Formats: sequence, C-alpha cells, structure tokens
Amino acid sequence: MMRKWIFILLLLPAIIYAQDKKSFLITGRIKSVPENTQVILLGFSGTDTLATTTVQNGVFKLSGTVDNVDARIILFPSLQRRIVVFMGGDTVNVNGSSENDIVITGSPANVEYEEFLYDIKPISDYVSYYRNQVMSATTQGLHDSAAIMLNTAYNIYQNSIDRFIERKKNSPVAALLLAYSYDTDPNRDVLLLEKRYGQLGGAALKSQFATNLAEVIKRDKIGAVGTQAIDFSQADTSGKNVSFSQFRGKYVLIDFWASWCKPCRAENPNVVAAYNKYKEKNFTVLGVSLDADKPNWLKAIHADNLTWTHISDLKQFQNAVAEMYHIDQIPQNILVDPNGKIIARNLRGDALEQKLKEVLN
Repeated sequence: MMRKWIFILLLLPAIIYAQDKKSFLITGRIKSVPENTQVILLGFSGTDTLATTTVQNGVFKLSGTVDNVDARIILFPSLQRRIVVFMGGDTVNVNGSSENDIVITGSPANVEYEEFLYDIKPISDYVSYYRNQVMSATTQGLHDSAAIMLNTAYNIYQNSIDRFIERKKNSPVAALLLAYSYDTDPNRDVLLLEKRYGQLGGAALKSQFATNLAEVIKRDKIGAVGTQAIDFSQADTSGKNVSFSQFRGKYVLIDFWASWCKPCRAENPNVVAAYNKYKEKNFTVLGVSLDADKPNWLKAIHADNLTWTHISDLKQFQNAVAEMYHIDQIPQNILVDPNGKIIARNLRGDALEQKLKEVLN
C-alpha cells in the first residue's frame, strides 16, 4: 500500500506581517512583454485579484492595498507566464529582459525569500542529489563515497537552517524554511522541527505558514520516536475491549498488519521469532489488524502462529488506532518502553532483533 503524504509545503506560502491595510505600488519594465499585454496581481492562492493593468509604453503599474506581507503572483495571462514576489505595503520595482530574467527590489520580505532560494535551497538540492546517489550506487565503493558526501552536505544544510533561523527568527521566511526543510527530509524529525519552531517570534508566528507548522507538529508528534505513546482501546478476537495502558510496564511492539497484506505475512516469522525469544524478558506484541473480514483475520493469526494479543475494529485503513497513529501503509510497528515512551519505529527483520537485544539484555 503506497503511503499518501499530504505535503504542507508549497515553495511560497501566505505570509502575514500585520492586519492593517497598507498601500502598495508595483512598477514593472520587462522588455520581452509586448505592449498592451494584460497584467494581473493575484494572491498566491490564485483566487483573489488584487490589481489589474496593461503594459503601456513598455511599463506596467499595479497598485492597491493589502493587509499582510504575502507571496503574490504577477500574472501575464496571454503569455502563460507568472512572476512570484513577496510583498506587503511596499513600493516594488520589477525589471528584466524577460519573465525568466527578473530583478525585484523594494520588498524586504522578497530579499529574505531570495536568500532562501539562492543560499539555502541549493544545499538542499545537493543533499537530495547525494541521497539519490547512495540509493542508486551499484558498488560498495560508490555507496560509501556518496554516503560521505551526503553526510557532509546534510550537516552543512542543517547548520545553514539553524543560522538562518537565528538571524531571521522574526521573519515569515524562517517559517517557510522550516516547513520546506521538514517536508523534503525523509527523516522528518518532528522533535527537531518543534525545537526550531520554538525559536520563532514576532511576524514569523503570525504567518499562515507558522499556523500550518503548529498543526503539523501536533499531528506528527503522535507516534514519533521520543514522545509518549497515546493510549487506545479496541476489541480483541473474542470481542473483549483491550486498552494499551494494560501493557504499561512492559516493552510493547505495536504491530500494524493485515491478513491480506503479503509483506506483513512475510514479516510475521521475524516477529514470531522475536516474541518467542524475548517474551520472558518483559516484552510482548500487540497486533493491530487492518482487516475487514474477521474469519480471514483469525485464520491468519492461527496460520502464522501469532500467539500474542490482537485487536481490530475491522475497518481496514479506517481503523481508529491506525488513524490515530497516522498509519497509511503496512507493515509498520512502534516499539514502546515500560514508561510508555516510543523508542523505535518500523523495526523489521534483524533490526527488530538487534533493538530488542539492545534494550532487553
């Protein structure tokens, strides 16, 4: 089952500095844009028109009022071209030889955004490049070489993020950077995101992007390594309600699976081996099934010798526990320590054995 990420990031989010209306003026001269071409200023959503004009004597002027600093779109409908500019109540100049060769002045927010685009985003691109090199390496030598470069680029990128936030903690672009870095990092360390978010202040926290970040942190902390597991309850195979809190004081592997999931069934022997080896050492498994058919669920439990506790509401991916922990692909698992703290996720094969050996021996 493919995981469906709903990305919080568009490169250019709405940014809010203040709520009072302020006047703006955009003056543009772009040599490649023909005379009488229509020019429209839109909010970044593209649904609200802020100003409209035409090119006269090679120049266009857009004016009006806005109540925040935001990413706006200068649109040339007949050319199917657009320019994005961060601006609020500013006097902005847009000059260039073509729509792809533009210099924008007059907006402090746009300067900060360009710093992000030209100084930080390229480092992220290097990280992505070397990550792909690691994944596609055909020899151990190529893998190791790419891994060294990836580690170096990743450290530089993370340091650049921290320095930008330290210098621009009150800028909405800092919130943009946090969302971008989180969205493009497969590790998605939500606790690091929360720490960085805590450094933001002033206008940065007033942006819609910061609001989105707060919601993402709240959402993604559920089930994250280093956080407390949230209690839940569901019916077991006999219909008796079982609560996760009943297992407090043990190491518990919450195992999300289903009888119809071939990768889950292939992984079950590893979980069985781990359970049999460590069940006398304060370890157990709690199976959460994403099945819909109870007979098939029970048959798979018996066939695979899964002798631990099993629960399900028989609603497949609408399973209440799966939704609580944002499980949208299986197999997945969460390892919780006796104090209810999540200490690992998605341990498969030897990784499960090694982690249990580490914490139980």
